[in-house]
Amino acid sequence: MTTKFVLENATIVSLASLPSREFQINVQGVRINVLEFGSPNGKPVLCIHGLRDTAHALLPIFSNGWAGELPYRILIPELRGHGLSGETDAYAMPNFLQDVLALIEHEKLDHVALFGHSLGGHIATKVAAMWPELTSTLMVVEGLGPPARPHAGDERLEVHTYRQMLENRLLPRSSKSMPSLADATLRLLRNNPRLDPQEADRLAPHLTRELPGGDGLTWAFDSRAASVFIGSGHLENEKFWRQIQAPTCIVSGTLSYEYWGQQTSTDDFTGKFAEGEMENRAAQFTNHEHHWFDHSGHMVHYDEPNRLGLLCRKFLEKHYV
Repeated sequence: MTTKFVLENATIVSLASLPSREFQINVQGVRINVLEFGSPNGKPVLCIHGLRDTAHALLPIFSNGWAGELPYRILIPELRGHGLSGETDAYAMPNFLQDVLALIEHEKLDHVALFGHSLGGHIATKVAAMWPELTSTLMVVEGLGPPARPHAGDERLEVHTYRQMLENRLLPRSSKSMPSLADATLRLLRNNPRLDPQEADRLAPHLTRELPGGDGLTWAFDSRAASVFIGSGHLENEKFWRQIQAPTCIVSGTLSYEYWGQQTSTDDFTGKFAEGEMENRAAQFTNHEHHWFDHSGHMVHYDEPNRLGLLCRKFLEKHYV
């Protein structure tokens, strides 16, 4: 089922009012930082953020549009190589999966609702496919991959692209330093023009870290983490999607072509999905609903957090029983 989601009146809850704690677990020598808020005795919802993002960016989804006390226990790990989690040389998909499974085991959870954005969606769908006994419901936001490239099916160009990804993503790359949080906020808004400026101010400290010696700031993620997508493709992913039995909510941003077009800047690639392409991917899920957000790009939780929060609330109330 595919729908266009319509904004409804939202009850806004201050992020500062949310009960929370922060803790860390060790997964095979890598420190994983975890945010927790909501009801300690509520049903667990495990949320996974995307590449070059922060766990703090997902907080508004479970604070805006929720009336009264949040009835769920929200756990949001920071991906390895991001925020306060440790950096490593290991950024393959199995490494990210083991981090999620280790958190579930550490907290002694026998089931969870999973939420994932972008890379987090790829991680969440694989957990749901391989560990159905742990997965009660699944929410995937912009997590079904980019549009098919013009060279799809051309083996020579696919091998060349594989080489380019290896060369560009395996070595650490330093980003330009920023003199202050104000500069980081401006860059964040320039890259995400629909992000609320107050939210950008809130996120900037979590998306940056101080350079050694206090000489400015840099983004708080390891560029090598992008190597997780080397060799990845939706055809490989579809065999996992077809195994998922949990009720699944899929969210797509109509304006996501802005992001995908920037990721691969070639004359023959616009970043737009072909007609029916995303619907065909969503159809691989046995029990799903598919929502388009007309005013969102890839960063749906930046662009329309209230709508996303309302949708997640309704989906969980209906299916997480």
